[in-house]
Amino acid sequence: MSEVRVRNLSLAYGATKALDDVSLDFPDGQLFGLLGPSGSGKTTLLRACAGLLPEATGDLTLGGVDPRQTAPEKLAQLRAYAPQHPTSAWDYTLAELGTLASSAAEFRHWQERFGLHELTARKLSELSGGERKLAHLSLTFSALGDAYGKVLLLDEPTTALDLCRAELVGRAIRASAQAGAAVLVCSHDLAWARTCERVLVLSEGRLVSAGPPSTALTAELVRATWGVA
Repeated sequence: MSEVRVRNLSLAYGATKALDDVSLDFPDGQLFGLLGPSGSGKTTLLRACAGLLPEATGDLTLGGVDPRQTAPEKLAQLRAYAPQHPTSAWDYTLAELGTLASSAAEFRHWQERFGLHELTARKLSELSGGERKLAHLSLTFSALGDAYGKVLLLDEPTTALDLCRAELVGRAIRASAQAGAAVLVCSHDLAWARTCERVLVLSEGRLVSAGPPSTALTAELVRATWGVA
């Protein structure tokens, strides 16, 4: 099982604390929404959980190992991560991008599921922003494979997507949690977050609220954290 446990996680960039003594757990089979205003530390926390910030201090385990000290090939067996703005060093066609997947068949499955099956010969530069996002999400979900006991970390996965494809991605996210993955999703969409099992709210690098949306996303908290009703 790949439950993520975080204890007193901190990270500073100069005098600015990106994460300030954050502690949390998120277990297998649940969908967590990670919320907060811009600059609150959401992406930093997600990247730390993915093992991409070895300079972060505190205790951090994923599937019983510290992702900061685990070989990439081992981490790839435990978690799948998608950044908000994925990039590629080469202008691959979709077919060529699929060759980077651990399973070409899995990539084709997700390519079809996300409505990209007619774009196989297109280069990434010839796709819309939303289509490129879906192409990289196809890689992420294909890397996850059998979701049971894995960790799925997604940063704003529906940004730049139309309503139909955002719904397709949302269904895939929920299916991964139902299949036994621990799923943590950064989002600015409070309405969507209210459909998660639990939410985590960051403000200025600190965890200010955690729990079911009905109790963790109160009107008072939203006003104090985002400055709006």
